[in-house]
Amino acid sequence: MDFAPVTDEEVTLLLARAGTGRRVLDVGCGTGALAAALADAGFTVTGIDFSAAALAAAEDRHGHRTDLAFRLLDIEHGGLTSLPAGGFDLITCRLFLPFIDLLPFTACARHLLAPGGTLHITTPVDDRPPDGGRSIALRTADLDLLRTFPWQSTAEYPLGSLLCLALTL
Repeated sequence: MDFAPVTDEEVTLLLARAGTGRRVLDVGCGTGALAAALADAGFTVTGIDFSAAALAAAEDRHGHRTDLAFRLLDIEHGGLTSLPAGGFDLITCRLFLPFIDLLPFTACARHLLAPGGTLHITTPVDDRPPDGGRSIALRTADLDLLRTFPWQSTAEYPLGSLLCLALTL
């Protein structure tokens, strides 16, 4: 079972902010649930993750599809540089941003987005420091940092206990 299942409501709300392009990069795709939902909606999706086990599960579940591909990439150690500049109309990041260095990732994501493309983030937000570990939540200061980049537009909306942030070039 996945940690936080992708819901129909989540996909519907994301699609309303996805723009017109059809090329998607799902960063931190895990077992591929969001990537598959976006492919079902007519997108061509590349899902990337650093976990070979998660990608093996994604391949088992969705590997038969021609509109969906999975790649093993370590995004913190140069993996994103192997992807085409301006090659994606939508980049999705679901429930993993607190575990990486936000500034270099965001700069690289902007480089990978086509003009008018959107970086879509789904995350819990919690300003309380974690007890002895890393939190799965972004802090308000992290969200403020994301907003400091020069975006054409930004939009936020709640998704249950999560916050979604759509940042468009």
